[in-house]
Amino acid sequence: MASVGIIANPSAGKDIRRLVASGRVISNQEKANIITRFVKGLAHKGLKDIYFMPDKASLYGPCTEEFKDLLNINFLDTKYYDGPEQTLYAAKLINNIGCDCVLVLGGDGTNRLVAKNIGNIPIVPISTGTNNAFPIIIDPTVAGLAAGFFIQSKQKKIKKSLISQKSKLTVSIDDKYQDIALIDMAISNQNFVGSKAIWDPNVLDQLFLTQSDPISIGLSAIGSKVTQIPKNHAIKLEFSKEGEKVYAPIAPGLISEIFINNWELFSYNKKYTLSNYSGTIALDGEREIEIYKKNKIEITLQKEGPFVLDVIKSVHQENLLKN
Repeated sequence: MASVGIIANPSAGKDIRRLVASGRVISNQEKANIITRFVKGLAHKGLKDIYFMPDKASLYGPCTEEFKDLLNINFLDTKYYDGPEQTLYAAKLINNIGCDCVLVLGGDGTNRLVAKNIGNIPIVPISTGTNNAFPIIIDPTVAGLAAGFFIQSKQKKIKKSLISQKSKLTVSIDDKYQDIALIDMAISNQNFVGSKAIWDPNVLDQLFLTQSDPISIGLSAIGSKVTQIPKNHAIKLEFSKEGEKVYAPIAPGLISEIFINNWELFSYNKKYTLSNYSGTIALDGEREIEIYKKNKIEITLQKEGPFVLDVIKSVHQENLLKN
């Protein structure tokens, strides 16, 4: 029977970039509203089985109350309440259940965590974070209808055309797999993870990007100043106190200058190594890994990233079938 998972991060859009920049705040009330509107779209298409990730903020509350007699409401036994561990485990459970897709409310960081454990389940990523290069901004009602059409479609060719597999950056330390990034992986000279978010370009030495969209906010905006990234490629940028000076909005309302010393495009067969370096590695805008001079770092681009449902294409496809 068709089913949909829902992972909503109550902490998304609430980090330090509200103090050092002008990051928007998405309230828990609005996140709860987004969930309800998405489920209304699903329900209109006849979907009944929903699996929620529970959270202390009860983002699911208004939705489950409204649909308690109409849908089969299930809660994932995540064993954690809030934090990255819960998101990781919720994604794993949704993958094990075999849901037809998963709604993810958050930014690049939340989607990165989901992507690590979601397997081949298509993601419907709706933006409620700070840097939102991976998720989309769209009315959740439309997204719910699109997801419903995708799930209900009987034509395999059409279903296949509505999802795409994204690339991902991987980092290994001392020949052991460590983590991934969906949009950007930054080598920072800051020695501690600290508040995680990066808002000062002077701490960057190298940057790896899977996309360089000029309308994005975040580190990926820097790449758009030098080139567009072709399909199945990524870009590596190196920074110094000299070079080509560019400016980019690396956080909401924060436009910064940085000097690009060198850059190059690369694809799946390229490996970059880094040694004798002390600092941190930021994944999708947030410092996550502390590295030391003794470590050997290896960064690659891989094509086996998460699958994503193309919401807009799904809506267009349904309209085409009716005409």
